[in-house]
Amino acid sequence: MAIGLPGIGSGMDLASVIDQLMAIRRRPLDRNLSQQTEIDSQVSAYGTVKSAVSSFKTALSELRFPSAFNPVTAASSSTTVATASATGGVAASSYALTVTNIATAHKTASTVYTDSATSIAGTGTLTLTVDSTAYNITVDGSNNTLDGIRDAINDTADLDVTASVINEDGGSRLILTSDNTGEDNAIAITFSDDDANNTDNAGLSKLFYIDAGDDSTAKVVTTGVDAQITLDGFAVTSASNSVTSAVSGLTIDLVAAGSSILTVSRDDAAIKSSIETFVEKYNALQTAITGARAGDLSGDSSLSFIRGGLNSVLNTAASGVGEYSSLAAIGISRDRDGVMSIDSAIFDSVLSTNHEDVMALFTDNTEGFADRLYSYADALLGSDGTIGSREAGLAARKSYLQITQLRLEDQLDSYEARLVKQFAQLDSTVSNLDGLNTYLTHNMSVSTQ
Repeated sequence: MAIGLPGIGSGMDLASVIDQLMAIRRRPLDRNLSQQTEIDSQVSAYGTVKSAVSSFKTALSELRFPSAFNPVTAASSSTTVATASATGGVAASSYALTVTNIATAHKTASTVYTDSATSIAGTGTLTLTVDSTAYNITVDGSNNTLDGIRDAINDTADLDVTASVINEDGGSRLILTSDNTGEDNAIAITFSDDDANNTDNAGLSKLFYIDAGDDSTAKVVTTGVDAQITLDGFAVTSASNSVTSAVSGLTIDLVAAGSSILTVSRDDAAIKSSIETFVEKYNALQTAITGARAGDLSGDSSLSFIRGGLNSVLNTAASGVGEYSSLAAIGISRDRDGVMSIDSAIFDSVLSTNHEDVMALFTDNTEGFADRLYSYADALLGSDGTIGSREAGLAARKSYLQITQLRLEDQLDSYEARLVKQFAQLDSTVSNLDGLNTYLTHNMSVSTQ
């Protein structure tokens, strides 16, 4: 009880009386709140069914198109020479591969210095040119050590060169390595030396001065070269060891010189996996419908409509699309409980021998099962579809109940305030009568003495 404390004067438990009257009066509100809770449960149940329909639709999405039935896989007979991978669009075939040489990245080492932290006694501008783009690195008193030049190079934006320092027995060298393989990515090194001689073995230019007779001067560690291969006898040059331009859709990753046979074949395992996902999502949808009918959506005819629509599509033969007109003909069937399964022996056989007809059974744009089931699932999920309409109806019903709840709560507040006022007056009246009774009793007792 929220208002006042009646019963103090009379000694009566008026609060309990008010609480009992309020409990009776709030029954419409309790029914309202119970109905809202029931709607919330129904909305949640429809959410579960909706999610299952959405997953089913996703599983069907790719199966509507021939590309889902033409995945390919590539293999190499010698993975120590090359590996291969394929994407859609490349035809099943085989290719004789010969790798003459793999692509390498240009790497060069500087002249030997005492250590990486001591000044190299030279300043100016070091220019690195990679793939026709020049990058200037200023070398001055703040960074004219191997460590300083290394950091300046590595901090230069967009320069595809990595600098490092190697410490050998005789001292330290600056190592420059192109980040990319191939001839075009070789590093060209030039100087603008503050000593006015840009090519001698002194000042800044000493850093990469090469003298064939002196092991302490700079040297090329590896030359940047393109990969050289032949594919079925045709020459192919690639700056990268990942060759993608030779056959559209086929990627050849070179490992070493040698020979290999590359085989591209249809990936029936991938096709079957997609079909298995379709079956799995269909069964999950049936489970969701069964669970909802046994629970919060018991008696909801919409669920029967959804299931009936699925059965109608599956029971309608695909006419004129090839040798097969039903899913059962390719090993996909449903038991008496509606559970779908795949007979692997049948499916593998028909996919191997009649691939085009299996594909047509799913992908035909008017009769194909994937296309028809996808359209049905899409319609169910639409704003004016079965699920969307039921969700909208439930939302409208709850909105009405929420408005009614506010009105009932206001009425209860007013009713409680009125009860408190009335019982407070009653309490006061009873208290006054008790006082009068006590007075009269006392006076009568005195008068008889």
